[in-house]
Amino acid sequence: MQGLNRILSPIKRNLKLMISRAVVSIVTDGLARQNLQLRLQSDEVADDVERFQNYGFSSFPKAGEAIVVSVGGKRSHLVAIVVDDKGVRPTALKSGDTVVYHAEGHQLLLTENGEAILTCKKFTVNAEQSVLFETPQTHFSGDVDIVGTSTAADHISGGISGKNHDHEKGPGKPV
Repeated sequence: MQGLNRILSPIKRNLKLMISRAVVSIVTDGLARQNLQLRLQSDEVADDVERFQNYGFSSFPKAGEAIVVSVGGKRSHLVAIVVDDKGVRPTALKSGDTVVYHAEGHQLLLTENGEAILTCKKFTVNAEQSVLFETPQTHFSGDVDIVGTSTAADHISGGISGKNHDHEKGPGKPV
């Protein structure tokens, strides 16, 4: 039995070290794939750990936590598969909700019944050709500034249609 334990001991040790928790110390974002410096166990620091991200999504995490995998069971070949910061993650989501968020608190929340809620200080759209809103009703709760030409089939102000408004019978054109 002792001989079997001696043979299985390195395998057992490698299995225990295949998946680990880590603390993110440094993020390098200038490469094709982000690299991290991680603190794993009390005295273990790993440099140049590749961080895998889902296709079409990228983020630059602040210091946080990571789950790392030892590829082939080798501690010399670590990859980070998840990085998170529980201190800034939005909480109290409902079942099925999805949120894209920033550490400062602005976020895009996708909720039930097809509702999307964008919360931010400033919203900028950079569209090369045009912006189209296909909706039966649009509401603005604040002032609207238009730089350029505004075109409309009609304009109603104070309940009066600009299209059908006639000043020929009055004292003249509006001032």
